[in-house]
Amino acid sequence: MRSLLPVLVLLVANLAAGEESGATSASREQQEARYRHHVLKVLEGARYREGVQELPDGIASLHLPEGFRYLDPADSRKVVVDLWGNPPASAADLLGIIVPAGEHLAVSTSWAIVLSYADTGHVSDVQADEMDHDALLEQLIASSRQSNDALEAAGFDTMALTGWAVEPRYDPGRKVLYWAKRFKIDRHAEETLNYDLRVLGRRGVISLNAVSCMGRVADIEAATPALVSMLRFNPGHRYADFDPATDKAAGFPLSGLVLGGPVAPAVVEKSGFQARLGSVAIVGGIGLVLLLRRLLGGGRRRE
Repeated sequence: MRSLLPVLVLLVANLAAGEESGATSASREQQEARYRHHVLKVLEGARYREGVQELPDGIASLHLPEGFRYLDPADSRKVVVDLWGNPPASAADLLGIIVPAGEHLAVSTSWAIVLSYADTGHVSDVQADEMDHDALLEQLIASSRQSNDALEAAGFDTMALTGWAVEPRYDPGRKVLYWAKRFKIDRHAEETLNYDLRVLGRRGVISLNAVSCMGRVADIEAATPALVSMLRFNPGHRYADFDPATDKAAGFPLSGLVLGGPVAPAVVEKSGFQARLGSVAIVGGIGLVLLLRRLLGGGRRRE
């Protein structure tokens, strides 16, 4: 998604404005019922689609197998902006959302895949074997700490990156990069999962992002082969269609995708790149996680 800078600030404002009196005294059943009602109201009229679905701008298509459904960009914006509390600009490059059958967005432990496209230029995978997982994690944790300073200063629970849930790995045949991070939210026992896939194309990258509880990591891992198989770049947009004479190169290695985007490794190390982008380590998940925790009685402003 293109505009990431305002996510933290506006989300904090949304949480403060949406705080409901008496949330601390409501039972968990009442809180969950309130959240389900909220989801159903936001998604009223949304249409789940199946089969073959053409994604915006003709870049790629989805060939949904049985057991997966798709929300188009218009319905997906209801989820990303209205339900999860992200600013409208964050949905500018939204391609849609994939929802597995049997998962419902009104259930706190459900998961879904947010699709977006980034016109990064052609990302070379020649250095795929040179990724230093420990160094990447160190940079991501440093960025997470800076984001938490902003949350804590505003009086909200922090969301600390605690490590890899799945270490970065690259599939050179399918041109897909996988990784997943685990987060700890203040006053909540179970850690939160942020699962990422990046599918490389001719001129950019399609992002698949899932957020749920750590207890679902095995379910999402098991679904990744189907997710990757259903997403297909159209002719002219495939990785192999890259023409160095006419197409722009991304200018950063594959590891740059884990760190958030178009920046050379030296710049990432020295300039706090992720902090300036609003902490890409958390984006895509922070709206869902904190809004969810608020409606279920957590993530509140500290007294």
